[in-house]
Amino acid sequence: MNRVFVHDQLVRFSHCDPAGIVYFPRFFDLAHGTMEDWFAEGIGTALPDLIRNRRIGTPTVTIRCDFAKPLRMGDVLRFELRVVAVGRSSVQLDYRGLSEGEERLHIVQTIVFMDLDTAQAVSIPADLRERVEAYRAS
Repeated sequence: MNRVFVHDQLVRFSHCDPAGIVYFPRFFDLAHGTMEDWFAEGIGTALPDLIRNRRIGTPTVTIRCDFAKPLRMGDVLRFELRVVAVGRSSVQLDYRGLSEGEERLHIVQTIVFMDLDTAQAVSIPADLRERVEAYRAS
């Protein structure tokens, strides 16, 4: 289906370093917020429900970020989230960070579905797999 989850976020004072640009670790926090909203709005299962009620977490196992151009307070960061790969228990996410139509950063992250009680990887729940696959890039 090749759906894209789009999430706009205002760059705030709290995101910036003394140079007035976004402090690079904050991009990971902003990306995580995008992933949380993707679960709730795109997948239809809020991450807190998955964690509290089903005892399934989605920790990051790998993450990489390439920075093209800085962002400053007042800019709007548009993340476009796509699924690159789906394994038995893992999902690779691709985030394109845009501002004013220009790519500013690119993040590739792999998350794994994990049983929070045993700390072991588990299969992506069947009721979520098809919804995750809908965002898979071709």
